[in-house]
Amino acid sequence: MNRPHRRTAAPGVSAWMLAAALLTGCASAPDPQEPEDGEATPHGYVEGAEEAAEPQSRLVVADAEGAVQVLDLITGETTLLDPVGPVDGIAGDGRFAYLFSSDERMTTVIDSGTWTVDHGDHMHYYRADIRPAGTAEGIAAANAATDTALTALTDGGGGVSLLDRPSLEDGAVEPVDIATTGDAPAVVAPHGGAVVTAGADGVHVDDRSGEPVLTLDEECTDPRGQATTRRGLVIGCEEGALLVTEDDGEFAGETLPYPDGLPDGARAEEFHHRPGAGALAAVPAPDTVLALDLAEQRWDHWELPGVVSVAAVGEGASVLALTEDGVLRSFDPGTGEERARTELLDEVDTEHPPSIRVDTSRAYVNDVRGGLVHEIDYNDDLRVARTFETGVAPQYMVETGR
Repeated sequence: MNRPHRRTAAPGVSAWMLAAALLTGCASAPDPQEPEDGEATPHGYVEGAEEAAEPQSRLVVADAEGAVQVLDLITGETTLLDPVGPVDGIAGDGRFAYLFSSDERMTTVIDSGTWTVDHGDHMHYYRADIRPAGTAEGIAAANAATDTALTALTDGGGGVSLLDRPSLEDGAVEPVDIATTGDAPAVVAPHGGAVVTAGADGVHVDDRSGEPVLTLDEECTDPRGQATTRRGLVIGCEEGALLVTEDDGEFAGETLPYPDGLPDGARAEEFHHRPGAGALAAVPAPDTVLALDLAEQRWDHWELPGVVSVAAVGEGASVLALTEDGVLRSFDPGTGEERARTELLDEVDTEHPPSIRVDTSRAYVNDVRGGLVHEIDYNDDLRVARTFETGVAPQYMVETGR
């Protein structure tokens, strides 16, 4: 067993506090109104937030100079925030946007004010004020993974910052002190009430107090990329995808090897999917699309010249792909057959390609040169449902509220 590796310390944040936050549950019907004096707190009540009957989606967009705008997809309103300084990437976790600068090793956290709480058999949808939540120093957060107690930010190269999630929701960035078994992990994610790390010394599971739980037998050479789904945590490895699952406190790993016929050296480094869904897409090599269906535990791949961006809609549903000629296409993941296409963008920067963000009914594609975001109905032959003008060049974009 490797010597535990300690993350940045935060006075006053203890493991039992995190565990208590993890175990907070729900029991009855939601009520968005603040309770009257003497009344019990209604189920689903969140102080300062309004509960809604449907997802309250918003887009957080930013340009390279640090101008940031939040677009409310329900009302169509936009909110321009104070500049945050140079930005060269963005990550999201369904509520917060993490705008990072690699040169300054700094991540600015924006609370988009919309989120969904998944209770398995029902959902709660919330909207609140948009506000900055603070800055995480010493980390360029290319990846963000979270649960109700802990948020893990990683840069993919061994840099890790663990943050107290309730503090983030209160508008403060508070690091958490947890020792983890892995040394300089490339992937860190809260999962199943524990912390999963993957690095050169293997894949480890530790509890929230930093005590080792398990080191998986499965190999994961050069881990890159991760995705949290309802079917488990997926980690990209040279061997394929490693699926980490948890059942009643028992953790297990399963390697899903890449399919035959991929180009030499091809592998998944980033996964793109609808939040929580068990279908993932990646560009493992030039001119290649790779799709993983976790329900079937099956990989599919096909050739697509000039592909720059992809996203999987869901299990058994289409994979969306944008090519360098600006055409958006949808494909049957099992056969690679094209289902629909639309000429969407006049110009594509292949060095900084557009994103495809997908939710349960729409996809969003950022048009940097046009200063636009296109809303796509992917169930209607890729029809452009709406086009939004943005006040900043939308070079970086995440969707929240889902």
